[in-house]
Amino acid sequence: MSQEKEPPPMLSANPGEKKEVEQCVDRAHKGSEEAFGRLIEIFAPRLQSMIYRMILDWDETRDVAQETFVSAYEALPRFDGRGKFQSWLFRIGARKALDVIRRRKRHPEARVAASEKEIEHIAERGEADPGVERHELAAAIEQAVEQLPADQRTAFILSEYEDWSSREIAGVIGGSEKRVEMQLYRARALLREKLQKFL
Repeated sequence: MSQEKEPPPMLSANPGEKKEVEQCVDRAHKGSEEAFGRLIEIFAPRLQSMIYRMILDWDETRDVAQETFVSAYEALPRFDGRGKFQSWLFRIGARKALDVIRRRKRHPEARVAASEKEIEHIAERGEADPGVERHELAAAIEQAVEQLPADQRTAFILSEYEDWSSREIAGVIGGSEKRVEMQLYRARALLREKLQKFL
């Protein structure tokens, strides 16, 4: 898994990659571990980026990503191929990230230590980079998103970073599309308020 300190950019699959993914999924369905390993190579950076933005802790991000790939491999025989493999894989990852968020609610002291560590990483990046203003804004956004209530943060991440529809988000976090839309509205309102000085 990647050791980077910043989430890699979320890049869309190009046509050549899309064809390769389809071929790898087909071969993995037939038992090819090499093909599934290639799927890990393709999707690990994007999957980790999504998970990190949800749970904001790199150690847990790597663990959750690994668990996601293990679960996907075990469930692959049940993947019928009618939907996109990436969407199916990311739904598994999002649910596992939600499990982490819910576990933190029961053990909030663990989140305090993780938050302090992430703030140190943000500060180090800002000091090491001459573009301090850019890092100040990035840090402010990260902190503002982190401070959102868990359900709003999850809905916002999946909508804004992953471009999921309200229906897709509702399918992962539960509830109706209307409830998801309300969570997104509240999340954006809170973020506008917290980031007012940058607007």
